[in-house]
Amino acid sequence: MTTIVRLTHENAADNGDRWGAVAARIVRWAAEHGVALRDAVMLVPFAQLLPEARQAFARVGGWMPRIETTKTLAASLGPPPAAQAGQVSFDPTLDALGAAALLRSQGWGASWARRDARGFEHATRALVETAHALVRAAAALPPAAREAHWAGARELLTPTAGPGATERLLARVALEWAALAPAPATDRMFTAPSPAAWIAVQAGSADPLTTRLMVEAASACLLIDTDPADDDLAVDAFTSLRADCRPTFAICDAFEHEAQCAAAQVLAHVGRGEVPVALIAQDRVLVRRIRALLERHQLRLLDETGWKLSTTRAAALVMSLLQAARPNASTDDLLDWLKAGTDDDAALGALEAACRRDQVARVDALARSTLEPAAARLLTAATAVLTALGAPRRQPLAAWLTALSTALDASGAMAALQADDAGVQVIAALRLVPAAVNATNNAAWAAGAAQLVLGLSEFRDWVDGVLEQATFRPAAAFDAAPDVIVTPLAGAMLRPFAATVLPGA
Repeated sequence: MTTIVRLTHENAADNGDRWGAVAARIVRWAAEHGVALRDAVMLVPFAQLLPEARQAFARVGGWMPRIETTKTLAASLGPPPAAQAGQVSFDPTLDALGAAALLRSQGWGASWARRDARGFEHATRALVETAHALVRAAAALPPAAREAHWAGARELLTPTAGPGATERLLARVALEWAALAPAPATDRMFTAPSPAAWIAVQAGSADPLTTRLMVEAASACLLIDTDPADDDLAVDAFTSLRADCRPTFAICDAFEHEAQCAAAQVLAHVGRGEVPVALIAQDRVLVRRIRALLERHQLRLLDETGWKLSTTRAAALVMSLLQAARPNASTDDLLDWLKAGTDDDAALGALEAACRRDQVARVDALARSTLEPAAARLLTAATAVLTALGAPRRQPLAAWLTALSTALDASGAMAALQADDAGVQVIAALRLVPAAVNATNNAAWAAGAAQLVLGLSEFRDWVDGVLEQATFRPAAAFDAAPDVIVTPLAGAMLRPFAATVLPGA
């Protein structure tokens, strides 16, 4: 049986210590039900709340429960099951290639790809998104209920003829693909020995997996619901706040004005010792500009959101190499790549001057130009790297990655990537390894990368997709507590920030 406690502003601790109120309520419930907290498991919605919850119990004193998220608890019970080649891997780019291969293996899918390449690409993305959603939904069910779940889903998707036939057919393919996914790591939470009690903190609506765990549990359960009641939503939330906690507003007339105003507000809070400040990332472009303004003041800033890896200099270096390796590459492509990676400015300047002087537009036409010795040596070395990379017409993804690693090594770019935070993340995102090592960290990835055969342009698109979907999160360059934390709005729930700045409201 599950006990539900709604924690509102009124029954939270008088000093605003909401986590202290949560811990005190749990301790009282455990005493009332004879539960030994040291044998209980407490689940919080996301990882940033783990230290807050643990510190609250430390202040209360006595035994505390085991405090986890569903993800960390599942990881502590053992490694996730290994995915096999062709199964859903939750690697968006690899799954996109696998979905395309899955559709092309059927006659109607191959015909679609030839007839309407853009429509086929859109369908592939939709197939991946649908399969991922289906696998996540099924993961919230106990293993014994999953077969009936898939059978019910198949019934809902029949027949595949009539209105919406194409969408139904794609959904059915996604369903069968999802049904073949490896068992989620969270299944162990249903089969492991049950704790003395399940305790869950809810924020931002119920978590399906947590709810199901409590439904299936034979032990006592406590749900601390921190979400406002439906009746509270009809009331102006600001009226219940103390006067000194009510928000202030700034009306800005332009992007730069808003960025400067937000940065100034953050600095004002830090100057008064009101730290940490939550800088809410509603508008990532705006917040990136605010971050640039704040970095000039040497603040300790922790960014939990980051930005697209594709926008970093390290990603631009890799993409410019692949662009320059095309058979029909322009001299501008060549110069862009060399400018991103070479240290020989004199030779590069001489090569660019020759291109402009002779009006050479294609790299393959440079052989007819008269070059200074330094520029000629630079061109020879660059041509050797590009020719080796672009020579194969089609080869497996794993071979392309090895070739790209070799090209980066030969050009000296690999060392530059390894010395840069974003470069390290580019290497990890692309699974790039030294040329002598033809391996990856994941068996399913290795099998899939060996089976997917691509041309250079397709490989370039794959790399671009990986870098576009990956997020660059700069490492914190300080050991003390941060002054400013950049976080999405949902990530600010139940966290005791001293002040909050929300640009782009």
